[in-house]
Amino acid sequence: MDAPSALPPAPDQAPYVYAATDLRPRQTREIELCEKASQFDWKYTGAFALGFAASVYVNIEHLKHMSEPGLRLLGPGLLGFSWGGFLSGGYLSLPKCDPMWAYGAPPEGNVRAQWPIATAIAVIAGVTAPIMDYTVLGPVKLSWPVEERSARVFVAAGAGVLGALFPYILPPQTWSAAKEIEKMRVQGLPGGAQLSYLLAF
Repeated sequence: MDAPSALPPAPDQAPYVYAATDLRPRQTREIELCEKASQFDWKYTGAFALGFAASVYVNIEHLKHMSEPGLRLLGPGLLGFSWGGFLSGGYLSLPKCDPMWAYGAPPEGNVRAQWPIATAIAVIAGVTAPIMDYTVLGPVKLSWPVEERSARVFVAAGAGVLGALFPYILPPQTWSAAKEIEKMRVQGLPGGAQLSYLLAF
């Protein structure tokens, strides 16, 4: 007597297979993520904007008047990091999903690399951070040694690059939700993808 065949999976547990024209969010979790990714993350970008404003204030009112060069160099570091985070975080906070169109990688793989735009923003942050530092700082005191004045450029530039890369480590909700949608479309929902073959004799 033949063994009974296995029952098909329940509709809520069966893996969802996306067709080539499935551009809209289809599943409940995907719709929820798309709602998060469809609105600009004002809190994230606003936090970096406030951090930049606070670093400008601290740099001008306190750190600039410190007697120790090491303490004065904290100013360009804070300013550069918050400036880079503002630029990169502002880009990542932009809406990344639409109820009518949720981008996902095609079955053959993702053809859009993320590192070129991340590199471009990091370079822009590294170049403009020293400019921002000297713009808000005003005239540099002639009593400061040349080494310190040179170090301010490199500290601000390095901190700007690090600040621009930080939002990729701790991303805003728009970016993280969009990446989760992309992951769902590649890996499928719980239940996983199934691969089978048939041999005919």
